[in-house]
Amino acid sequence: MERDFLQKIEILHRYSAIPREEIRGMRAPFLQIGGDQQFQMLMDANMTYDSSVSIFDNSPPYWPYTLDFGIQHDCMISPCPTRSYPGLWEIGLIMWHDLIGGGRCTMGNSCTPPSDEQGVFELIMNNFKRHYDTNRAPFGLFYQSNWFTTPHHKAGFLRFIDEVLKLGDVYFVTNWQLLRWIQKPVKLDRIDQFEAWQCPKEHRKQSECLVPNICHVKFQNGDKVSSRFFKTCQRCPNDYPWIDNVEELLSSR
Repeated sequence: MERDFLQKIEILHRYSAIPREEIRGMRAPFLQIGGDQQFQMLMDANMTYDSSVSIFDNSPPYWPYTLDFGIQHDCMISPCPTRSYPGLWEIGLIMWHDLIGGGRCTMGNSCTPPSDEQGVFELIMNNFKRHYDTNRAPFGLFYQSNWFTTPHHKAGFLRFIDEVLKLGDVYFVTNWQLLRWIQKPVKLDRIDQFEAWQCPKEHRKQSECLVPNICHVKFQNGDKVSSRFFKTCQRCPNDYPWIDNVEELLSSR
């Protein structure tokens, strides 16, 4: 598990140009957590957080917490970690109320799809208010990108953003920026000076990649060979970047 994880970090670094030091956490594929092995791997890799754990209790919602004393709520998907991991944060996925199906959903795209823009807006806003009107626990907007290809999904989502920004005390931040504020909070009247939420000049100066390379490469999975496409601003490799061929790809560049 650790070997695969480290190789995927290398792939992100090489083909998405993300600095290794900027990769600080992970979410388990399909939210299938890997028990103590996964969390020990994160500790060994010097990661800051995990964001894989689904949390059913949402009234009031949970704030992110450290695993200094393990998980203190019901663990929805086993195998669950049983030990403590001092200093490692969990940014849990607080389950939403599904307005149509009446149940719970862990990610925005796993709720019953509303049929129009108004339904999408109400779904997100109603779940947001459970956070905003109670303990102000961070409200996670976790989606798979293909959800936004439906026009009224995107329209309802953007309408939600426009509406909550009118409140004057709502901010859209990354998981890392969130943890920086939790560790060292500042008041609203000084938030515009909070270093972790700034955009340094050197970042703004980085050139955009407007025309990425479209790579058509070989993908080998065991004895099966197929082809795959992906886009990157780096040079295309001969084979699809995946675990077990990272070093070979790097040496061929």
